[in-house]
Amino acid sequence: MWSVHRIALLAFTFIVLGAGIAGAWYGSQRQEAERRLVFTVPNGSVARLAAGEQLDVLPPTIQLSLRGQDTLVIRNEDVQPIQVGPFKIAPGQQFEQRYYNPGTYDLMCTLHQSQRLRIVVVR
Repeated sequence: MWSVHRIALLAFTFIVLGAGIAGAWYGSQRQEAERRLVFTVPNGSVARLAAGEQLDVLPPTIQLSLRGQDTLVIRNEDVQPIQVGPFKIAPGQQFEQRYYNPGTYDLMCTLHQSQRLRIVVVR
């Protein structure tokens, strides 16, 4: 026959195991949901832009999702620095930005003829 203490201990063990499994599952789901949008600026991009060429390095509008926990990454593989918003990205460096509020963000961007980059953050 099972004693009350043994039943309580068994129930407690199942609750702790269930909570641990649920926590591990939630953590793995959350990690999988994170998304990185990576744009790479190839060597020679700044010179081509200065020569009047249109570049397709960055789209004029980038949409990010709060639900997807999106992070914007811009890698500069050019020999010249570039600028996105107030951030100067030196050759060989990268810029990472995550947004926490929905909205539209208009930034100065030296990779566009218009000097503008629009970031749209949705829920």
